[in-house]
This record gives sequence, C-alpha cells and structure tokens, in this order.
Amino acid sequence: MPRFSVIIPCYNAASTIAETLNSVLDQTFFDFEIIIIDDGSHDETVAMVEWFAERSRRIRIVRQANEGPSIARNRGVFNYAEGELIAFLDADDIWPADRLNILDQRFSEADAPTVAYGRVAFFSGKVGDIETHSTVSDKPLKVADLIAENETCTMSNIVVAREAFVASGGFNTSIVHGEDVEWLVRMAAEGARIEGIEAVLTCYRTNRNGLSSDLSAMRFSWETAMMTARRLNVALSKGEINAAEATHLRYLARRALRLESTRGTALKLAVQALQRSPRAFFKQPRRGVLTLCAAVLEAICPDVCRRHLRNH
Repeated sequence: MPRFSVIIPCYNAASTIAETLNSVLDQTFFDFEIIIIDDGSHDETVAMVEWFAERSRRIRIVRQANEGPSIARNRGVFNYAEGELIAFLDADDIWPADRLNILDQRFSEADAPTVAYGRVAFFSGKVGDIETHSTVSDKPLKVADLIAENETCTMSNIVVAREAFVASGGFNTSIVHGEDVEWLVRMAAEGARIEGIEAVLTCYRTNRNGLSSDLSAMRFSWETAMMTARRLNVALSKGEINAAEATHLRYLARRALRLESTRGTALKLAVQALQRSPRAFFKQPRRGVLTLCAAVLEAICPDVCRRHLRNH
C-alpha cells in the first residue's frame, strides 16, 4: 500500500500536464502512486499522459466521458486509490519537491490532522515568477473560518486521510464550483481537524478565464456552503454569519480588481462587505484599507489607470 495516492483529474490539459506530472515525479518522497482521470479530453492530453505512464509504473490512467472534476476525483479515490493519504492535484498546478515529504512527516505525528494544507504561491506565467502567497491559520479551521475565506485556496493544496474521505461520501457532484469548500464544511461540521502547515506546498497557476475567475460562481459557492452548514445544524450566530459574508465579499472585491471586471464591480462588492460587517472588513487592517482604496480608484480612474491597478 503506497503512502500517498495522487489524484489528478484532467481535461484538455496538454499545455500544462507535463510540468504538473514532472513536479510529482520529482518529489523527494517516493512512496506514492499517481491516478490520472482523463475527463474526456480531445486534445493531446491522453497521448502525453501515456508517454509518462510508459516510463513510470507509478502512473495509472483512467478515462471517462466528460463528467466534471468532482466525479473524476471521487472515482479516483473510491475505485482506484490504494494509498493511506489522498493528495489532490489539478492538471495545471505545480508541487514543490519537498511537499510529500513535509506532509508525510506531519501525518506521522501522534496529533496528525484529518486534512492538511499549506501556503500557496500564485503564478500566471512561469512557476518561478511568483505574484503572491497565501497565509495559513495557527489554529485548525472551523466552519465559520471556511465560509469566510477558504485558506486552502485550491484542491491541489489538500491532503486527507483516505478513510476520512470515504466516510464523508466524497464531493457533491451536483456542485460545479466550490465543491471543495462544501466538502470541507461537511468535514469540519463532523469534527475533522483541518490544519494548515507554515510552508509553501502548492504553486497555483492563475487563469483569468477559469472557474476561479467567475465571481458569480464564487458567490454561489459561498451560498452553497452556507446551506450545507445550516442543513448540518452548525451553530453560527448572526454576527458570525455577517462577518463571514463580509470577509467573502472583500475577497471577491480583491478578485474583481485582478480581473477585467466591469468598472465599479470591486467597489460594489466592497460596499456590500462593509454593510455586512465593517469590523470583519478591517480585521486585517492593511488588506481592508488597500482593498477599499483600490476599489474606489478603480471605479473613478481612466482606463489606463485601471489597467495599472489590476496589474499591481
């Protein structure tokens, strides 16, 4: 039985899958298997993956019709994974070489978490050109934390004990965006320990045309996570809900500033956040002030200034 099962769903990922696979094969920890679920690609993805599989016995390829990443991930875990720990990875993201080694050490300790994640480095071009980094909490994440701002950031950053994932029932396959947050809310509600590690464990490739750039989809995913919390009777006060929504709206405002959103979108989101909870908006003072100032400037500046704001 391998220590890790790496689950990689892919769809038309020919331009990135080689770099992604190399980042796994270059790990300093070697006890893992790679299960690639091709989700009906019609480019050269399968041919490229087969080339890798011919050269590494660790790689297994599964093909399915285009059913979406949640079904692909569930199928990879429930039908094929043999590892003690499940490590998800998207077909365009990159892992630092010491990722699995760091995670193996943490999950070997007596107080090992159920789910672990690390800091994320964001890049849009070459993996070495890092634009910014995420942060991690020094305490395990609770439901209120998850519906406010998902610190895990991406499925590529998540590792979970296989038994716990199976017991959870896996991802809700009816959700197109935010299925990771909805699943994490269920895990936290059932008492799972979701813990951050103070190390960069994932490099996330930003894409202005991807689902992670769809503000309305991200807003819907927040509402879905809230519905799950209510269904599970998670005790959240009105103040906690308002604070969580304010933090989420502030995050959307920051995303809008980085995207080619309609003029004033970021300011509208920032104002909505302030209406929910000014205290939560400015809980991180620097982030709150910079978000509000940038949103105001973006709404009133000429287009040339708006482009400068988005790029900085």
